Amino acid sequence: MSPQAQPISVCAFYCCYLLRSLKRGSRDYVYVGSTPDPVRRLRQHNGEISAGAVTTRSRRPCLLGKYREMLLIVHGFPSKASALQFEWAWQNPHMSRHSSFDAVPYELQRTLYGNAQKKLETKLVALCAMLTLPPFKMWPLQIACPDPQLHADIIDRARRLGVSEHIHIACQDIRIAFEEAPNHHSYLGPPEPGEQCALCGQGLEEDRPRGACAACSAPWHLTCLAAHNSTSSDSPQLVPTTAQCNKCRHEHIWGDLVRAYAAAVAE
Repeated sequence: MSPQAQPISVCAFYCCYLLRSLKRGSRDYVYVGSTPDPVRRLRQHNGEISAGAVTTRSRRPCLLGKYREMLLIVHGFPSKASALQFEWAWQNPHMSRHSSFDAVPYELQRTLYGNAQKKLETKLVALCAMLTLPPFKMWPLQIACPDPQLHADIIDRARRLGVSEHIHIACQDIRIAFEEAPNHHSYLGPPEPGEQCALCGQGLEEDRPRGACAACSAPWHLTCLAAHNSTSSDSPQLVPTTAQCNKCRHEHIWGDLVRAYAAAVAE
């Protein structure tokens, strides 16, 4: 890859969020939704601006956390469609084909499949359980939670359920997470004439999925990188969650590499 190649944006921001009402008698009520702008969406839920948020109108004002923000957001989805898929499964874990009785630990099934689907405990159990199930566990997801106590609770739940370490759970202000997320870039530009894959030695073509290391700029075919990491791993996967550069050993989130290539093609 040419050192002059400019980084390009990986993808547009889209997240799922968890909302809680401040209205007396509704404080244990939570709502799962999705949006490209969580800051604006919270203002809609609270009636500060018009349009949307019809479902929670009767429970205004709404609060997402101790500091008058959302309890948490989940972002990093490969596409808007995948975010909507995640949203539906989070809203309806008792109906989703992704969270079967066989896949969820027995001690969580009463909560996950019970009648209290609008309770905070149910949604936290569902969130952490979903992050251990395909396809969600393979995605480069990130969670931003501004409340330290709730953040520590989610970290503990994720650890006990075995959520993959590539899913980052941050104690972070949601506005900051939203503002910073679009600034994540991938060092992927068009292949130079005669440029070769650092793994197989063959030429890089525009129509074959490719990537480049964000640390050393080593280029590869994504299929070669996946095969390399599969053969060098103790527990190989057909689709990896992370991939290590064969040159400098820098570790990449696999979903970010795929999204970077998709963004390059879109350019």
